[in-house]
Amino acid sequence: MSDVDAIVIGAGHNGLTAGTMLARDGQKVLVLEKTNWAGGMAATKELFKGYKHSVGAWAMIVLHQEMIDLLEVEKFGFETIVPETSYCVYGEPEDKCFIAYNDPITMANKLAEDHGPDAMRALFDFFQYMRIFGKVADKERLKAPDAIEKLIAEAEDVETREALQRLCHASAMDIIRDYFPDPDKHRTIQGSLAAMSIDGTHMGPYTPGSATSMAFHYTASDAMNVFKLPVGGIGALSEALVRALEAEGGEVRYKAQVKRLLIEDGKAVGVELRSGEKITAKVVLSSIDANTTFLKLAGEEHLPTSFNEKVKEIDYRNGYIQVHMTLKEEPEFTGHLAFTNEDKLKWLMAYIPSADHVSKCWNEYKNGQIPEDPLAYCYFPSMIDPTVAPAGYHTATLFSHYFPYDTPKDRLREDAAIMADRAIEQIARYAPNFRDSIVDKLVLTHNYFEKTFGITGGDFCHGLIEPGQMFASRPVPGHADYRTPIDNLYMCGAACHPGPGVTCVPGYNSARAVIADLAGKEGELVAAQ
Repeated sequence: MSDVDAIVIGAGHNGLTAGTMLARDGQKVLVLEKTNWAGGMAATKELFKGYKHSVGAWAMIVLHQEMIDLLEVEKFGFETIVPETSYCVYGEPEDKCFIAYNDPITMANKLAEDHGPDAMRALFDFFQYMRIFGKVADKERLKAPDAIEKLIAEAEDVETREALQRLCHASAMDIIRDYFPDPDKHRTIQGSLAAMSIDGTHMGPYTPGSATSMAFHYTASDAMNVFKLPVGGIGALSEALVRALEAEGGEVRYKAQVKRLLIEDGKAVGVELRSGEKITAKVVLSSIDANTTFLKLAGEEHLPTSFNEKVKEIDYRNGYIQVHMTLKEEPEFTGHLAFTNEDKLKWLMAYIPSADHVSKCWNEYKNGQIPEDPLAYCYFPSMIDPTVAPAGYHTATLFSHYFPYDTPKDRLREDAAIMADRAIEQIARYAPNFRDSIVDKLVLTHNYFEKTFGITGGDFCHGLIEPGQMFASRPVPGHADYRTPIDNLYMCGAACHPGPGVTCVPGYNSARAVIADLAGKEGELVAAQ
């Protein structure tokens, strides 16, 4: 007899979602977490005494209200704040800032006022085009997905079929230029759109296939991408899920690192911890990436050679830095950004001056260079959520793409400090008090997330957002239904469809597959409904 019904590896939001759903189904669930906190790469940590920082993911951009309701996390203390704006993208003084207002009518009016009616129409037409992809993707969201080739072939009309073909093969700039043909007009709008195409990729905005990432990011939560902040930081979701799991009788065990999967006669029967303890279970679910799950924890000898080779081909090249800071005062912006000091418009400032600047940073990065003028997204959550910092003080987190992912380990700290300083300068150029306001600072790279969580390459996507790694090819072709070649072993994290972002969908879908299988005859795989 097994010790528990289900073991879930990893207490990130997807692992906890899967565990909660299984516990609600009456299964005895044990979630094993390597660290001593919940959340994985979407955790809230007190990096500096008295301050809360969201480490890894930080905003609820793609978490649907439907999933919040299904998981009932609001009953366990989860709540969000929706600011007036999602971000302010800026460039040089001669370029108008692009501000994303969360109210559609306000957004339309401000676009027309700041950038002109032509830009307003172009942007809304662009979003309508993105929704063609979104409509198809949404039908695939809560199920084992079909192959993109099948989705294209079976599209309901010619417009949808042609749009899907372009969005899976074209570059982001091919699409952007359809709506913004002049590279010297509306540069901050174009820069913002281009930047959406590179998040979670090893691509630039002119790289063929980058349109897929752009469409994915713009439609995962409809086309406008409203940024919501969880009260208390990003980890508040996982903390609420822990309470939901425990309310159903489930357990989370911290500082419990899995050494290997226990496999007998081609079936997963449990895990062995680093401590030497062995725990048996009817099923095991892994919320970590495919490379770590199969090649390290399971072992190649337990898997078909062809499957192992597919896993080895997954692209995890995703270099970035994240800088966490405490501030003794708010930054005060000057010059063409002085207006952002009003109405909390400056809570998220993004230096993305143009699409061509994004491409310049990509070309430096792919040649192993630290970008001279890196992109910089800096947000100040305490301006929106005062619970994350002491009264009168503030938290700030800066994110920048394109830190060379293959930087030698003996140069990581030095090179990360150089890039962090360059990215901070993009904010300080127009906020002269910013540097002096910094009390504490911690620079994290993708290497930190790899070491801390065991995630291959520190890739927060668990496999980049590229055409060959999406839909039925996620995590690898032939295994997109959350099941694996090893019986009773399931995948439930961002490595699975629909991919990264704080969505809870991979965990939810995986749990449904497990529940369906447990309800069927022994050894029979029953399709999840």
